[in-house]
Amino acid sequence: MKRLITLTTDFGYKDPFVGQMKGVILSINPKAQIVDITHDIPSHSIEDAARVLWQSFRYFPKKTIHIVVVDPGVGSQRKALAVKALNHYFFAPNNGVLTPIFRKSIFKAYSIENEKYILKKDSPTFQGRDLFSAAAAWLSRGINIEELGPEIKEPLLISIDEAYTLGNKIIGKVVYIDKFGNAITNIEAPREKIKEVRFRDLRLPVVKCYEECKDSPAATVNSDGYIEIFVYMGNVTELLRIKKSEPVEVIINGSDS
Repeated sequence: MKRLITLTTDFGYKDPFVGQMKGVILSINPKAQIVDITHDIPSHSIEDAARVLWQSFRYFPKKTIHIVVVDPGVGSQRKALAVKALNHYFFAPNNGVLTPIFRKSIFKAYSIENEKYILKKDSPTFQGRDLFSAAAAWLSRGINIEELGPEIKEPLLISIDEAYTLGNKIIGKVVYIDKFGNAITNIEAPREKIKEVRFRDLRLPVVKCYEECKDSPAATVNSDGYIEIFVYMGNVTELLRIKKSEPVEVIINGSDS
């Protein structure tokens, strides 16, 4: 059976981890198609993985299987989950990485426990290979998700900071820094309603695209709808020494001193 499986991890490519996961999947289902979303999630950053997954899965066909392994608690008593939600399937540790999925959908979650569909139960350091990849591959072969284990009614949720409105301000923060050094915030706002973006003591113009402001830092509404701070053909994070969690304000229509 030909099924699409995506991988999102913090493993990088120095070690053989990603390759071994793919080997397990293809050994169980040689017809599976595997797509890497990213393996460069900052180590142990569950919140970053949750954001990347939420912004990425919707661009895949319905019934795609998504494996997400950012797992500081590997080998502990935390559950390994298989989840059906939003016409997709998700395999991930029960550590909050699926929080946006759980909060914004009706879901069914199951604990992966059926030893028939995993490589080995005792896997203290690499359940991405031994549980998640194997169980996901078996699902891609056509088993029912219910066969993987008992249902979990209340999976773990984590606090993921969201922007909030105060008067004519939207107050948020930098939540992600991409490969180009652009600082992406958790603030969503229509560009035509934004007067300016404030970061530290800077008042940044809001432009339609990077090329519209070539001489100084500016802001734009990116293709996912979030405010992004940038410098044209440069690295604004290095230029301004920006760190994640720094506050950002967006002024919406009207004035504010």
